[in-house]
Amino acid sequence: MSIFRDRHFWLTFALTVLNLLVMHYTIFATCEMDNDIEPMLFVDNLSIVLIESVLLTTLASLFSWRNLRIGFLIAFFITWAWSIANIVYSRFFFQYIPFSAFSESGSLFDPLVMKSMLDGVKWVDGYFLVSAALAVWSFCKSPRLGLRAAYLWRTFLGVLAVILVNCLFRLIFYFTWSPSYYVKIIRYQLFTTWRYTCRPLYTNFQRGSVRNLAFAVWDTYFNEHELTAEERREITEELTALAPLQTSQHAAPDVKNVIIILVESYMSPTVGLTVDGKEVTPFLNSLARDSSVYYNGHMASNITVGESSDGQLIYMTGLLPLRSEISIAKVKRHAVPGLPSLLSKTRGMHTRMVIPTAMSMWSQDDLCKQYGITDLYSLDSYQKPHGTNLTDAQVFEMADSIDATTRKPFFSVVLTMATHMPYFEQMDPSFPIRDPKLPDEFKVYLNACHYTDAQIARYFANLKRRGLFDESLILILSDHNVKPEHLAMPAAMERELPVYIINGGFSRNEAWGGACNQLDVYTTILDLLKIEAPWRGLGHTLLTTDYQNSVSDDSRKWDYSEWMISSNYFNQP
Repeated sequence: MSIFRDRHFWLTFALTVLNLLVMHYTIFATCEMDNDIEPMLFVDNLSIVLIESVLLTTLASLFSWRNLRIGFLIAFFITWAWSIANIVYSRFFFQYIPFSAFSESGSLFDPLVMKSMLDGVKWVDGYFLVSAALAVWSFCKSPRLGLRAAYLWRTFLGVLAVILVNCLFRLIFYFTWSPSYYVKIIRYQLFTTWRYTCRPLYTNFQRGSVRNLAFAVWDTYFNEHELTAEERREITEELTALAPLQTSQHAAPDVKNVIIILVESYMSPTVGLTVDGKEVTPFLNSLARDSSVYYNGHMASNITVGESSDGQLIYMTGLLPLRSEISIAKVKRHAVPGLPSLLSKTRGMHTRMVIPTAMSMWSQDDLCKQYGITDLYSLDSYQKPHGTNLTDAQVFEMADSIDATTRKPFFSVVLTMATHMPYFEQMDPSFPIRDPKLPDEFKVYLNACHYTDAQIARYFANLKRRGLFDESLILILSDHNVKPEHLAMPAAMERELPVYIINGGFSRNEAWGGACNQLDVYTTILDLLKIEAPWRGLGHTLLTTDYQNSVSDDSRKWDYSEWMISSNYFNQP
């Protein structure tokens, strides 16, 4: 009996195809596609899903020599598991799973991250329970067939025929749909590699998971990026053009220490917001009103697929993150400029970071070494009872105890976590938010913002009590925005981040108060401290009223950053 005559084999194969289609179209509906949508995109998607399903079923059948139906079932469950994983991942990170995420797989199993991703599970995902039941039923009903040697040649020809017919159909469709783009499309399909498209959502939807993973493996392990002479020339020209936009005439403030408070998912619309007749963040609001404090609530988020780690990368290096993969996978292997390292060399600062998670979370231990942070204090450093992660109160308590004993001058980064999703329940009982007009998720988020605000206020009081406040340059920054889907709020909520600079020694009318970028913070810190260095980042200083936007969607700085991060650029003498 032939497998081609048994409906159960066809059903299992159809479910294999359907798994991938459900994955792609769920992500398509959930995430904002990063390229124009054209009719050929859907033809490409169907074609690549068919090819991947045929190849996967064939390979699984070859490895299941004695029982062909096991091969079909294995192929089904591979696509089943892969599709579920991508859908769950996309509802948290709004991307397909990049290959670089596998190196950070341990972080994905952190209880908070797991809760955040599982928070995205929806009733429509019940499809996967139904499909699994149908696949098992089909397996039980299908005949026991072995893949005989005679089938091998026919299988090879069959797979080849499917691929050739599929490609022919696509060529005919391209030519019929738009003859003028015929050559361009074929060239793009065959020769443009996955990384340089810089459109991970579009590329995965169009070319499928197998091809993208194959390119990613090749690029990671066998294709070290070598800067060409032309690329070096472009980078040099860009840095030369940036110089006038990076240096202002402000006098350096007389500070000994630099403290960065990096607040998780903190957004500008919460500043000054009143709910139930009470301020959500009274302390941070007072800083925003203080004329001696630089406050700008119009900073654009420049992160990509790496989320929090991207925010840290931008602030610590003055570079933009990679667009198609998690940047830290590359940063761990390639030298990058580090603000902590620079401050240690030029100002003799002792460098440290305080985080609420384990050291290995998102490779914080490796990244600290790359940035030049000497001491990393984490969950394991906290000697009192604690949960799976430290609360903001515990993080600031540990930071305060370190402040009391560490030598000066110092550079310190304090990372908060309370405002991280999932937004299940309000954590601060002293500030319940009951406004019925607000979505529950948003009320939980605002309650967390109030809690973090109180912890920052307490930390500031401790800095003053220890005599550290007046001699420290303090920045309060957000690592990234929150997607509106996570707060059940309009997209306008996510567009801007706040930046506070305390003890900067300049007046607001001397600085820029309009739209700016996370990329500008690195350069601005160097400007504030009057540090002369060959590398001043790719941003512009905010200490000028003549600021020019440093980042746009089509900015070449994205390419320059990618070239430098992916190569040995910063290892060169």
